[in-house]
Amino acid sequence: MDNLYDGHTIEPLLSQMVSNNISLPKEVVYDRGSKGAKQIMGVSILTPDKAKAKDSAYTKRQKRKKFRSRAGIEPIIGHLKSDFRMAQNYLMGEQGIQINALLSATAWNLKKWMEKFKEKFLWLFFRKVFTADFYGFAA
Repeated sequence: MDNLYDGHTIEPLLSQMVSNNISLPKEVVYDRGSKGAKQIMGVSILTPDKAKAKDSAYTKRQKRKKFRSRAGIEPIIGHLKSDFRMAQNYLMGEQGIQINALLSATAWNLKKWMEKFKEKFLWLFFRKVFTADFYGFAA
C-alpha cells in the first residue's frame, strides 16, 4: 500500500464523484498538505497561503472564513479516531469502511445529544429545587 500525501487523494475523490453521478464542486478547500496542482478536473484547489496584494478586504475575509471552517473539522476527526474507534477498521471491504465511519459519527452525535439532555435536565432539576427553597415549599 502506498503512503500517499494529501495532494494525491483529491483526484481519486473527484473521479469517484463523477462515477457516482455527483456534480463536481467549483472549488475544494484543502489544507497545506495539498502541494502541487491548483486545478484538477476543472475544480480549483484552494489552500491557505499569504494574502495576495490584489485581494480586497472582502476576499481576504471570505478566504479566512473558508479555511477556518475547514480547520474546525480537524479536531473532530481526531476525536472520532481516538475516542470513537475510527482509527482502526475491523469491518471488511468498502462497505465496512462506510459502516465504521457511520457508526463513529452516530456515536459522536449521540454523545452531543446526551450532553444537551443532561444540561437541560440539570437546569430543570435545580430550578425546581431552588425555587421551592426560595418560596418555602417542601421539595
